Amino acid sequence: MIGYFEILGAVAIWAFFNGVLVRGIKTSGVGVGIWTALVGLVTFLIIFLFFGLDPLNGVTSKQALYLLWLGIFAALNNTCYYTALKISIPVAALFHYLAPLIVIVWPLLFPIFYEPIEVSDIIAAMIGLAGFFFIAKSSLKTGNRTLFYLGAGSAIFYSLEIILSGYVSNNLSTPAAAATFFKFLFQALTMVLMGWVFRESLTVKNKLDWLKITAGGLLLYFSFMLYFYGSVSVSSLERGVLGYIDRIGAIVLGCWFFKEERAKLTKEVWIGGALILGAGLLILV
Repeated sequence: MIGYFEILGAVAIWAFFNGVLVRGIKTSGVGVGIWTALVGLVTFLIIFLFFGLDPLNGVTSKQALYLLWLGIFAALNNTCYYTALKISIPVAALFHYLAPLIVIVWPLLFPIFYEPIEVSDIIAAMIGLAGFFFIAKSSLKTGNRTLFYLGAGSAIFYSLEIILSGYVSNNLSTPAAAATFFKFLFQALTMVLMGWVFRESLTVKNKLDWLKITAGGLLLYFSFMLYFYGSVSVSSLERGVLGYIDRIGAIVLGCWFFKEERAKLTKEVWIGGALILGAGLLILV
């Protein structure tokens, strides 16, 4: 049971981070990801050095390889998601909702990630896909293809992040500390590359924004530790659906702090969001 509370703690932190901090920090979405990851990494090293601990102790080459891929997929997810959040918080978050439903696909394609899948899970995925098309219609109707591509990309990469987080924790028995360290490290390095590819500005000029970045990095550190501890006892599908709290919270907080976001909740977005939410609840039943 404690694993569920650890996951809930992590996603609650992400709700505030994604709904308020990403939009509120005056730099690119990629910049937010890079700087907060570096703050989290430095925090991690300070804490572990202070207590004389070695986060890499006992980490095998196989664990490191899968953690490398986890960090890369996390960086690709954050690049797409944070950039999309800068455009529209509710639409980006609802696109992101599709990730738990895509999780169903990976065990079918790659047996190494096997988890039991029920008929209801497949039905849920189809309902979620219908919701995705409603939201996509809203984005394409406004001519914002960038938001559509970023939202779809974030859902795909986040689903891979979910499945790999469970695999490194459960199947490979990777310590939460090592998983957190490598995720921060590889995420920061990959996002630097993404910043160069997309030519995103990484400049942060305001002192208040640096304080927000520092707070965000600290929050991410604690959220990653909670998430990896919780992943040991909570399945990928359940973690994905519990992650809905992150997106619902991000939408509510985003619309509360940034009033202009409310106008982006069009009829198509409401319908699509309801279908995707319903699909997620079907997985839990």
